[in-house]
Amino acid sequence: MSARPSSFPPPFDPSEFVAEPTGPPDERIEVGVLVVGAGPAGLATAIRLAQLLDENPAAKERLGDIPIAVVEKGKSVGAHLLSGAVVNPRSLRLLFPGLHSDDMPFHGEVEHEGVYYLTPNHAIRIPAPPTMWNHGNFVASLSQLVRLMSVLY
Repeated sequence: MSARPSSFPPPFDPSEFVAEPTGPPDERIEVGVLVVGAGPAGLATAIRLAQLLDENPAAKERLGDIPIAVVEKGKSVGAHLLSGAVVNPRSLRLLFPGLHSDDMPFHGEVEHEGVYYLTPNHAIRIPAPPTMWNHGNFVASLSQLVRLMSVLY
């Protein structure tokens, strides 16, 4: 017998976290889907869902006037993203057909990588494990990347 997610319900009752709205009806915004966080994953989710809804107008109509909303705690998209990242452009190309690496806010292609074991006085280079091989990927600023994603769709 195979294990199914339904065989392992969460260890809490959803009613502990989901409640009826308490604000007056004129202050509510009805949405079909709410995405919390405008980081790379949240924006990719909202964009892909919008693409799927464009392909299926009946489902879009069932979700209402505002089918998708994204809530972000920052003043603007990418405001809280301070780190850089190594990005594989394949998923961005799938999400935005026709977009090329030259159009993305990349700072350069990864040419080599190194992994070091650090001691108080030395840095000893060790072989990089396959999960850290990044040839063909690009260095990017996450804040610049999500700003681009927010205007592309």
